[in-house]
Amino acid sequence: MPRCCSDPSEQDFAPCYSSVLVAGGGAEALRRAVVSMEEDEKICPCVTAWCSKCKRVSTLVTSRGLYKTRSEHLAHMLVMRRGIEASLKSCPE
Repeated sequence: MPRCCSDPSEQDFAPCYSSVLVAGGGAEALRRAVVSMEEDEKICPCVTAWCSKCKRVSTLVTSRGLYKTRSEHLAHMLVMRRGIEASLKSCPE
């Protein structure tokens, strides 16, 4: 399920160790990083998807239950996106 249609909570961006390492300090830094990733509008496998209800790209939250906090999950998704994008750039065309 995309983040936009999941059960939104202020805890989505509450700072945790992982989110501070990935996005910098504070909830707003993580929020900006996630929103920026979503506004890029390029779908990244296993990280983002098109939401037919909201008509936009949003972060997938289906694996959120595997993490201690929502912000830890979002930090992981940001790192995973960076890794996938780097791998794709290194592939010959």
